[in-house]
Amino acid sequence: MQHKLQTFIRGLLALSLVSLAGIASAQAFPSRPITLVVPFAPGGPTDTISRNIAQKMSDSLGQPVLVDNRPGGGGQIAGSMVKQAKPDGYTLFVGATEMFAINQTLFSKFSYDPLKDFKPVSAFVQTPMILVVSRDNPANSVQELIALAKTKPGGLTYASQGLGSIGHMLGQTMALKTGTTLVHIPYKGSSPALQDLVTGRVDMMFDVVASSGPLITAGKLKALAVANAKPFASLPSVPTLSAGGVTGLDASVWFGVVAPAGTPDAVVATLNESIAKAVNTPDLTKRFADQGMHPLPMNAQQFAVFMKGEVDRWTPLVKASGAVVD
Repeated sequence: MQHKLQTFIRGLLALSLVSLAGIASAQAFPSRPITLVVPFAPGGPTDTISRNIAQKMSDSLGQPVLVDNRPGGGGQIAGSMVKQAKPDGYTLFVGATEMFAINQTLFSKFSYDPLKDFKPVSAFVQTPMILVVSRDNPANSVQELIALAKTKPGGLTYASQGLGSIGHMLGQTMALKTGTTLVHIPYKGSSPALQDLVTGRVDMMFDVVASSGPLITAGKLKALAVANAKPFASLPSVPTLSAGGVTGLDASVWFGVVAPAGTPDAVVATLNESIAKAVNTPDLTKRFADQGMHPLPMNAQQFAVFMKGEVDRWTPLVKASGAVVD
C-alpha cells in the first residue's frame, strides 16, 4: 500500500514538474529572434507594414523580429514554409486578405488551408483599394477608362500584386461588370507592378494608398476611383467606383499574422499583446493613417472568427468571377 502511495506521489510530482516546465517555457518566450515571413517582395505595402511592426515588436519583446521575404505562388511559398515550421511562435506568416481568404478557392491546387494549417495571432491594419493609371493615360475618369478599354484592340492590361491578390480579383470582376477586355499581368508585389505602371508598360492597377499614394502626390500616377463605399479622407477629390458607374466592387484589404497550427496559446497571447502595442503606438498609428490605413484591434480568438467570416465572404465571390489559377 505504501509503495503504491509513493508511486502515486512520484507521478504527481512528475506531472507538476512537466507543468511547471511548460509554464516556464511559455513565460520565457521569446528567448531568441522571431521571423515574420512575408509573401511579397521588399518595398510593397505588406513588407513595409511588417517592418514597421517588427521594429516595435522588437522593442517590447526584447528580441530581434526579422522580416524574411518569400514572394510567389499566391503566398504558397511563404505559407508552406511557415506551415512546416516548428509551432513555437518563432516563425510567423504575415499576409493580406488574399493569402488568408481568397487563394485557396482561386487556385485549382493550393498548398495550405488558412483555417486548418495555421493559428490566428493578430490582425494588423485595413485599407481600401484605389484604381490608378499612369499620368500619360488619356483616361481621367472610370467611364473614360472603360470607353478606352472598349475601343483599344485587345483591351487594356492591368497589373496586380500577384496571382490571387485583391488587385487581381478586382480587375477580373471589373472586366465582367463592364463588358471590357482587361488582360491580367501579375507581379510579385506592388513595388515592381507600380514601376511598370508609371512607365506605361501596363495600363491600370488596383492598389493601396500606402504604396501608390506617394506616386499620386508626385504626379506620376492618376487616381481615378476608390473601391470603397465612401471616398478616402486623404484623397477626398477621388470618387468611388460606384460614383463612376461600377457598383459592387467595394473591397478593403486587411493584413494580419498567423502561426503554425499547434502553437501554444500562451505564446500566441504574448505575440498578440506585442502586436497590439506596436499598432497602437502614436507614431505608427499616425504613419498608417497618413497612408490610408487604420488598425484592426482584435485578440487571437476574435481574429479567428474574423478570418472565418472573410473566407465565407470571398469564396462565393471568387467562384462567381470565374477566375481560376492552375
